Amino acid sequence: MKALVYVANRMHMILLIYAASLLCAAALFAGFEAKSYWDGLWWAVVTALTIGYGDLAPATVPGRLTGIVFGHLWIFGVIPMIIGNIISSMLEDRNKFTHAEQEWTERTLRRIADKVGVEVDEPPPDY
Repeated sequence: MKALVYVANRMHMILLIYAASLLCAAALFAGFEAKSYWDGLWWAVVTALTIGYGDLAPATVPGRLTGIVFGHLWIFGVIPMIIGNIISSMLEDRNKFTHAEQEWTERTLRRIADKVGVEVDEPPPDY
């Protein structure tokens, strides 16, 4: 599960998986259906984008299984990761403190408190 979250938060990895799956599906389709690689790539792109023109469709059992597997991978895997990544980047709070900024603030406040002679409480244990 951690690997999926790691990948889903990195657009370059999502696009790499998408491109690799297109190339793999194209090769499998071309091999199973005795078509050219370019026909296989056309089928993979049309299937991945859920266009489904119907000009190329698998007729063999292995070709259809390839279509089922890769169609589901794109619809339920790659496309949601791309959408989630885009939405996440749009909703990200760009004004939040980073950990480094929080540490700097804490050090600065402690120095000020030391100079003024004010005792500062320790932060809670889960801080």
